[in-house]
Amino acid sequence: MENDQFDIIIIGGGIVGLAAAYKLNVKYPGKKILVLEKEKEVAVHQTGHNSGVIHSGLYYKPGSYKAKNCVDGRKELVAFAKEYKIQHDICGKIVVATDESELAHMNKVFNNGVANGVQGIEKIDAKRIREIEPYCTGIEGLWVPCTGIIDYAEVTRKYVELIQSKFNGSKVFTDHEVTAFEKHTGYT
Repeated sequence: MENDQFDIIIIGGGIVGLAAAYKLNVKYPGKKILVLEKEKEVAVHQTGHNSGVIHSGLYYKPGSYKAKNCVDGRKELVAFAKEYKIQHDICGKIVVATDESELAHMNKVFNNGVANGVQGIEKIDAKRIREIEPYCTGIEGLWVPCTGIIDYAEVTRKYVELIQSKFNGSKVFTDHEVTAFEKHTGYT
């Protein structure tokens, strides 16, 4: 690596760093991108220890970047998982109000979901809650069929594979901790 030159260097081999490297490689296929990860493998921290939920975007303020990124990102992630045969399950989820004091907030969440373009979101009654999930009780709920689960560590490993095989000269190095930056001839 001592004599290698890269156009872009990304520090961190979790889902964010590797997704950024992958998307940059897709957008700029001639650029050489290097991802440096301090651990011996990728996805060791948050990426490998989260709940694996593919979020729908119903909780975010309508029109916000978080809402747009969540809704668009869910679609892209599911398409990526299908294309590369990464196991995932679009199992849906129920948001439940257990008493009347929670109904106003649930209605706000529903309106956010509709405004954000969450696919298939609907209000459901107690009977429908039990049809979907017999062990769940509530007075009303929201059915969000586009929510799912995935192994983000597996997604991350697929990014590594693609970055290193599909794009000319891009690399992912593990066990490479960045401890300092030095400026040489005008470059950092």
